[in-house]
Amino acid sequence: MKHYKNILAAVALLFGVATTAGAQTVEDNYPYNFIGLQGGAQATFTNQKFTDLITPQAALSFGRYFNSKVGARLHLQGWQIKSAISDTYKFNAITGDIDLLMNMSNILSPNRQCGKFDWVLLAGFGVNYGWDFDEFNIQNNALATNPNPYLCGTKHSTFNSRLGMQFNYNLSDNLALGLEIDGNMKNDEFNLKRNYDPDFQVQALLGLTFKFGQKKAPKSVPATPIVEQRPEPKPEPKPEVKPQPKPEPPKPVVQDEPLKETFFYNIRLSDPEPDAKLNKIAAWCKKYPAKKITVKGYADKGTGNPRVNIGYAKARAEKVAKALRDKGVPATQMEVTSYGDTVQPFSQNDENRCVIVVGE
Repeated sequence: MKHYKNILAAVALLFGVATTAGAQTVEDNYPYNFIGLQGGAQATFTNQKFTDLITPQAALSFGRYFNSKVGARLHLQGWQIKSAISDTYKFNAITGDIDLLMNMSNILSPNRQCGKFDWVLLAGFGVNYGWDFDEFNIQNNALATNPNPYLCGTKHSTFNSRLGMQFNYNLSDNLALGLEIDGNMKNDEFNLKRNYDPDFQVQALLGLTFKFGQKKAPKSVPATPIVEQRPEPKPEPKPEVKPQPKPEPPKPVVQDEPLKETFFYNIRLSDPEPDAKLNKIAAWCKKYPAKKITVKGYADKGTGNPRVNIGYAKARAEKVAKALRDKGVPATQMEVTSYGDTVQPFSQNDENRCVIVVGE
């Protein structure tokens, strides 16, 4: 019992961590609802041989993930249970549990890029309901002292508590394959035997989870440039018209070498590639030290959300600027800015994960 209390305390601590972590960035596929179908086996720990008490189990669950870290479910499980007095006996039972779900993969790594695997801890409580105790009655009545009288006739309800974990593999955005391993503590009278100690069970279930109700990605809307409103200047007095000197012949114009380089990125990445573009920009800045370059960062509107995309666009622009400073470009020769996903310079969505460098 002492170990069981320690496990419950650890789960409570993890729930506190999950609640705090929920304030961080939420992945696009959350929140969502789910239905789970499972099948497997369980066994009760008694003085009988463990392998003699293994019985089949089936389960159905309904639940919701409120964010990428925390969810809850209603879990219904049952079929057949075995226990033992002098020999094993079978009866039918069903357990209904309300379980808290904590996605430890997202709690420990909230910014992970690969979401194929999920490790989930769960804890809950509920009610067991048993019936059809004919085999128990036959064995119990055969004992001379009849030490285990029926407690509640032929049907019986008891308390259940649960700790466990899941290992899930996401086949798609709407379907996952999972293995669940649980430990259950039940009232002493669960199997109609009374020895004043709780009964413990362990189970393994394999199943499929169907997800639905995810948020739909917002439709792309052309960004409206933000124009700073400035007060109209007061009209200045007209200057006196003076005779203009004859214009001098125009000097020949020396055409400067234009500069425009674009760095494209995969989703959630911000490190500039390739190095050849950085070298080309650094060489141009060295050749024209009196001119400036603008480093502008963007994020695509089709993924993420505006708050996340502001960070990606800024990180991309600042990393390009740092790489150029490392190659000898003075900070005073650069103007660094970012637009998040409010400006989309390209018609193709994925091309808007970019940094554009222009020399003026």
